[in-house]
Amino acid sequence: MRKRALGDVLWTEPVIRALAARHRRLTVVTKFNDLFLNYPLSNVRFRSSLPFWRKILVRLGIRWRTVVLDDAYEQSPHRHFLEAYQAKAGLPLVREYPRLYLSASEKALHPPKPYVVLHLESFTDKNYRKVYGIDWNQVSAYLAGEGYAVYQLGKNPAPIEGVAHKETTLREMMALLHNAALFIGLDSGPSHIAAALGVPSIVFFGAVNPLYRHFPELWKGLILQGACPYAGCFHEAPDPETMVCRLVGNEGIPVCSLHTTEGVLDAIVTLRQKYIC
Repeated sequence: MRKRALGDVLWTEPVIRALAARHRRLTVVTKFNDLFLNYPLSNVRFRSSLPFWRKILVRLGIRWRTVVLDDAYEQSPHRHFLEAYQAKAGLPLVREYPRLYLSASEKALHPPKPYVVLHLESFTDKNYRKVYGIDWNQVSAYLAGEGYAVYQLGKNPAPIEGVAHKETTLREMMALLHNAALFIGLDSGPSHIAAALGVPSIVFFGAVNPLYRHFPELWKGLILQGACPYAGCFHEAPDPETMVCRLVGNEGIPVCSLHTTEGVLDAIVTLRQKYIC
């Protein structure tokens, strides 16, 4: 069971696969069941909630034949998502990425020309989970000049000249990411989906330690993060929900989240050269 947070739920997939190999039947409880459509293991089923009697047992602390991952990472914040989950489930620590399964029709859903997907909209008001200092109109113009269409994901993202806003369902977003030449965005659910699909990615990290989110040797990605004397402070906070940047407070621009347009353009060139995209 891992109910919420898209990226967090996605990283349960290697655990699902490992537990399914050990047990006759496995039920996965999450609010993001659409992530796992087309899952190929017949002994795995997905539910949005526990049966009433099992909910009572979990609330009483009786977790008979139940692996509750809702608190696994939160109780062990100085390690990767997957390692925390594997330890909680009593599994060997294996460094791998989640697997996603798109249908043939989903794989065929893509625009007619090469394209880049942006996801820059933060779903929190925390300044250290945002990105600052970049002229996205200039980035968009550069990508267009290189022959790419550019699409932006999000509920209500800030408009960028020449960039189309794509409102999608989860599965439509997965299909769009699957066929993208590049992904550029915040450390977020879409960024983890792009990584799982093998899409070359540029991801902005603020107060979060990227080594607790990705496996660099397995990932087609580049990390952009400003240098800070308190790097990784998100994982040190007793309560990340109430954490405040030690340098600038709630209202300023944290150095970990401050970037330059030139830095992004250089990262795009590097990624394109490395993965010929």
